[in-house]
Amino acid sequence: MIYRVKKQKNEMDTYVLYDVDRMPQAVYGVDRGDVMEFDSDLDRAVFFTKLMIPGFGGALLFADNCKEGYLPGGEPVDFYYESACSRLFALDQYEKEVADAFGRIPARSKSRLEKARVLLEPGITSEEVSLQALCELLWAGEEIVSYEAKSRIAKDGMRDDFLVGCSTKGFTESSDQWKKYFRELFNCVCVPTHWGILEPEPGKTYYEVLDEMIRWSKEQGMIVRGHALFWFSPNWECNTWIEKLSYEEVKKLVLERVDFLTREYKDFFDLIDFNEPIQANAKNMTFDEHFVIMKEAYQIVRRNAPDCKIMLNFFNEWQELYGLNRGDLNRIQKDYGQIKSIQPRDNEWCVTIYEYLDRCVKEGIDFDCIGIQWHDHPYDLFSSREIIKNWYSRYHLPIHLTELEVSSSDRPASLVRFGRPFPATHMYWHDIWNPEIQSEWFQSFLELMYSLKEVREFSVFSFCDAPKQWGSYVEKYPVAKRFQVGALAYAGILDEEENPKPAYFGLKYAMKRLGIEKHPINKKK
Repeated sequence: MIYRVKKQKNEMDTYVLYDVDRMPQAVYGVDRGDVMEFDSDLDRAVFFTKLMIPGFGGALLFADNCKEGYLPGGEPVDFYYESACSRLFALDQYEKEVADAFGRIPARSKSRLEKARVLLEPGITSEEVSLQALCELLWAGEEIVSYEAKSRIAKDGMRDDFLVGCSTKGFTESSDQWKKYFRELFNCVCVPTHWGILEPEPGKTYYEVLDEMIRWSKEQGMIVRGHALFWFSPNWECNTWIEKLSYEEVKKLVLERVDFLTREYKDFFDLIDFNEPIQANAKNMTFDEHFVIMKEAYQIVRRNAPDCKIMLNFFNEWQELYGLNRGDLNRIQKDYGQIKSIQPRDNEWCVTIYEYLDRCVKEGIDFDCIGIQWHDHPYDLFSSREIIKNWYSRYHLPIHLTELEVSSSDRPASLVRFGRPFPATHMYWHDIWNPEIQSEWFQSFLELMYSLKEVREFSVFSFCDAPKQWGSYVEKYPVAKRFQVGALAYAGILDEEENPKPAYFGLKYAMKRLGIEKHPINKKK
């Protein structure tokens, strides 16, 4: 069956097809000039893309025909108009929920919804008018979500189970100033255990580079997560000597490594994560091959460290990358974030994370929580709330936001290695990326996530802009220099001179206002 959508300007230069339950489909659009065609067995379909909305900024948008999906055939879907109608329908439902819970919604938001409703009346619509309606709807969503978050916090009171943290990648040889600012803000840490760092040459392990940061974090009373005990990243793990290993060799070494880490550090790790399953698949494993190693690694952790929580950590929350043609990268905007680092492989993204987790459930693998990295900007507040509700409703597991990154500048990074860090996407949130917007973003999103009981953690991924992750250790091993820089340029909340940016003080103020303890009284894992 053929589904057709008008080819309108968008930031992906294509669309992704979903079913009505928002499961992405590996069905690639064919360019027919003014129309994109999708050949699918779905009875009804939904479309997704990214748009820049004049007067608002970037947005992740679905055209879903008011949750009903579109039938095949017929006139091509006008994505601008249909995504606006779909968002209006969703906001009308949400507005009623908020009004029922708290008695009202902001008058300005109500006015925006009515203005959008008029703009979307049949007979007066054009692409320009549809974009105007989307602008009103996106701002209305921001206002209602913010109102609900504040109201819910006021109603429910303060939480004693909420973590605010950061990666310790810049800890090695860090200054006293760096450590002071870090310990004064966070109550949990993400400690990277990347194979390519800890074993830059075959058979030569340097686990001692973890020791100081782990012990220091525990001395500060922080919750510690061991990051990426299980990972097959093309950038970090397999552009090294590891790339030449056979499947059986990789399996053996990975399991030995997981065994060592969970025995040696079992008294220090409160959580560990298995990172980007199938999303990062540099060894081009089949789903079954990957799953076998993961299942055995899971059993090792449960045996060695029974009190340690296990997280499945992933990126691309709506999973649109699954629905993109991996061999046709020219169709994707060159600044589409992390897709630049993903090369076509037969089995990379061979299943969705939904399918991965469903198999875990079926085979009795009980992850304790879901880690969502939150790299794929832009995010408006309403879409972000939807993402959390979507994942929680599917698996009823606590959500941890693990790798929050927002840039304070759209300039190129001062030091680039192996294509990283990426420059900030031009798809800004509310205004071009600058220090004040970065601070506003962190405060707004912290408040939202704190208000959602489904969310337990809000962790920044880059603490400082100075390109010196792992200190001088990386200079000893040329292959390890790729680890010297972070993922996104100017995403730190300290600048390159280790001075706090507005985002640092914004987070500190927001945490104080919300009553988040630097070192939580209740040390829940």
